[in-house]
Parts: sequence; C-alpha cells; structure tokens
Amino acid sequence: MPLFDRCLAAVEIADAASGTVLYARNEHLLLRPASNVKLFTTAAAVLGMPQDFHFETTIAVAGTRRHTLYCIGGGDPLFSSQDIQKLAQFVHAANIERIDTLVMDGSLYNADIYGQGWMWDDEADPFTPYLSAFPVDGNVVRINVRKTSQQASSIIVSSRPSSRFFQITQADAADAGRHGSGFHMEKVPRSNEILLFGTPRSGRTESKQFSIWRPIDVFADLLQTELQRRGITADTLVVTSASSKPSELQPLGSIRRPLSPVLAEMNKKSNNLSAEAMLRALSFGTGRSISQVSASDGLAAMSVILKIHRMDERDMALYDGSGISFYNLATAASLGRLLRMLAANEAYERFRASLAIGGVDGTLRNRMRDLAASRGFRGKTGTVRGVSALSGYVQAPGGHLLTVVMLMQNFKGRHTPYRAVQDRIVRHCFNYSATKTPTTQTR
Repeated sequence: MPLFDRCLAAVEIADAASGTVLYARNEHLLLRPASNVKLFTTAAAVLGMPQDFHFETTIAVAGTRRHTLYCIGGGDPLFSSQDIQKLAQFVHAANIERIDTLVMDGSLYNADIYGQGWMWDDEADPFTPYLSAFPVDGNVVRINVRKTSQQASSIIVSSRPSSRFFQITQADAADAGRHGSGFHMEKVPRSNEILLFGTPRSGRTESKQFSIWRPIDVFADLLQTELQRRGITADTLVVTSASSKPSELQPLGSIRRPLSPVLAEMNKKSNNLSAEAMLRALSFGTGRSISQVSASDGLAAMSVILKIHRMDERDMALYDGSGISFYNLATAASLGRLLRMLAANEAYERFRASLAIGGVDGTLRNRMRDLAASRGFRGKTGTVRGVSALSGYVQAPGGHLLTVVMLMQNFKGRHTPYRAVQDRIVRHCFNYSATKTPTTQTR
C-alpha cells in the first residue's frame, strides 16, 4: 500500500502454542523497536529476579546523639512527594527533635544522568528524565502560571513538587519579543531555571512539565521541609553526599516498592524512568555488589537471563532498558520468540499483567475501543520520531493465543496512519481459527 512505499515495516504473527508462523514479512530485518525494548527488560525482570524483590529507600540515624540523618537512595522510580512525607514521619516517630546534618547516600547508581545512548540535547523533555538514586515524582516538575487579571503584576506561579531549587524567571521584553507574541515556557539546559516568555491570557492557567535537574537536591529540600513541618529543627541543616555508610547506622524506616507496580508503570504507560530503574535493578538479583550500578551492569545481567532462556542475541542489539536510544535494534522474529517463550513460562501471568489492554488503559486506552469488551489484546506500544511499533498477545476465538509483532520505521509525519494499520492487523487476528494454511503472503 502507498503508506509503506517509502518506509520499512516488519510483521510476524504466530500461534503461541504451536509456534507456527501464520504471517511474516521482513521478520529478520534489524529495526528500531522504540519502547518495545521494554519487553526485553520486563522479560528479564520476571524471569531472573526474585518475586519478593523491592526497591527500597531508607532513612536512618548515625551516632549516639542522633543528629546526623542518612537517607539512602533506592532508585525507586515511583517514589513520590507523599513518600518523602512518610520518611519524615519515621524521623518524628523516633522522637528526634533536631537534625544538623543530612547525608544523601546515592551510591547505588554510578554518575550517569542519562540512559545509555540517549540524545543529550533532549534533556529538558520529561519523556527523558534525568536518572538518579533519588527519584521524586518521576523526576518531572509541572510549572503552573495563571494570570488573575489584566494587570501585569497579577501572575501566580507554582510548581509541583514545590522546591526552592526551581527558579522561575520572567524573561525581559526584548527576549520575549524575539520568541513571538504568545506565552510559553522554556527550561535553561542543565538547570532548574524556567524562563517565562510573555504572559498568559487573563483567567487562564498555562502548565508545562520539565525534567528535574539534579533530583537529589530537590529530594533533600523536600525532606528538609517535611522535617520542619513536624517540628524537627533543621534550619541550619548541612546537606552532604556520601559513598559509604557507618557501621553503627540505625534504620528508622523504609519505603519499599515491589516489582509489579513498576512493571505496570513501565509497560502500560511506557514510563522510561521505570524502565531504566528496572534495567539497573536486574544486576541486584544476580548477587552483584549493590553500588555504582550502571546500564552496562543491567544489560550484562539481561544477557545472562535471556541466554538461559535460549534467546539469540544476534537478533538484537540493546543499549538501554527503555527504547529511547536510537542505537537499539531488534527483529520482529526475536520479539515474537520472546513473547512465545514467556507464554509457555510460569512467569507469563506476571508478564501479561504489566501490558496495556487495548481500548482500556495505558498507551492503548484510545485504540481498539471496539475490542475493549473482550479485552482480547494486551501489548506494548513503541513511539519515537519516525518509528511506530506494537507487539503483544491476541486471544483469538477458540482459545488460540497469537503473538503479534509490528515494527514500522523511517517515515515522516504523524504516527496515526501507521497505528491504524496496526490496529487493523490486530482485529484481523481475531478471525483466526487454526484451520487456515500458514502463509507469508498478505491476506
């Protein structure tokens, strides 16, 4: 069809139980899978990590005077401002009245602030948040700007989370003029400074999200604020970092996050921070010393796990856990084998539960709504510029489970027409009865 005259498409559809390939085209071509990379990351997690694994963020004190507070980052991608309130409550419950030093121990991760192979000039985009052992609110800040009247001074600015580390500045008239007549916001690269250009219309609230630069600073600031709210003296608090912990450390409490909600956030919502945290967590389950963990450590652990389950690495080249890197490559055949291998594994239900349901939730909420009643498709989308992918399971009539992989790339413009073709293919799979002759020709 004309839509594919100037781009590449690879498709593989197979019966999950028998392994019979029902339709295949370009299935051995290495293409960019975008967020379908998260399927490899998820597979390694459910196959190779202990089911009781938890991301853990701990608050503790050191010494007999208990004036030095340690916060030990656990790389929990779902850690929120509300969880910081719980950490402060642990301190309050221990009857600690004054803190003079807060030690932020981020030694869990190495110094990388981007995923491996990410484009550094995308740094202000919340789609590519900074990595840290101290995530908070997804490492994304939402800036709200509201003009309450026609007066120039009637602008109310707020941020969520709220921290003194966010500097919001009105650009001067000359700069605003060079950026057009409308209102918009920009973030200064590698900072938490937000520039406002122009003013919003009266009575209107403008909002925009940005990646948080140095999440550890914002985390520490929010924690200090919560300690003070509970009457714990921390006005002259010295915040420092450490790479080691004293032996006499006394834990006060921990926030623990199991795998399942992180996997669901990663796949249903295609959350990249969750994927990168999960990649690094893979090395924890292999008995490796837990410090200075990198993407390479996670990829090495993933390689071991996938080899155990007979996945051929010649059909893939993975550089991160999320699919943002354009260096990632995979074949439709490799993704199909992964899906079929998991369908026959005891970890299948955990894997399947993390996927978006067509017409119901996540990135598939507004697609295939006519299939929502049967909830017959679960899958993972993949979207970067010029790339659209969809892979997952179709529960066809008669109890037949099909694996469907569709990788489309090197196109210009909107993703919408390619998604429409993917949805049509999924609908077509619901007519499968296991009586048709396998073919590699379009039906």
